[in-house]
Amino acid sequence: MSNLDARIDADHRKAAAAEDDARAIVSRMAKIEGMDRFLASGRREHGQVPNPYRVGNLTAIGLLERHDPALASYLAAAAGKGTSAPDYARQEAEAERQQQIERMKAATAELQATNAAHRQHLDRAFIVGVSTTTGRRW
Repeated sequence: MSNLDARIDADHRKAAAAEDDARAIVSRMAKIEGMDRFLASGRREHGQVPNPYRVGNLTAIGLLERHDPALASYLAAAAGKGTSAPDYARQEAEAERQQQIERMKAATAELQATNAAHRQHLDRAFIVGVSTTTGRRW
């Protein structure tokens, strides 16, 4: 095998590895809801990833940064750009919202238990024949 054949084979292996990486990245991007429109809108070259940072697609960039920050950072670095700073205010608001949901669930469970106990008290009083307002027998 000549030196030229070895270089051709090495370049082919490199191109095949790049295509495998590109397919893995595209499949990871496809898992994000809403990215299918971006992936379907553009052609991609063999071994190249459809990079929203290179194209400037703000919707796709926002989806990536919100749902897969690691992939967003990788693609931004590949395009020679930077990612936006994390939206800490949104993250704190989401955490507060989740805490409020948990508090409301706990309060609802407590009220359900109280109502069940009150309902049981009324049922027993009715069976025995006692008025719940005066406490006397009927």
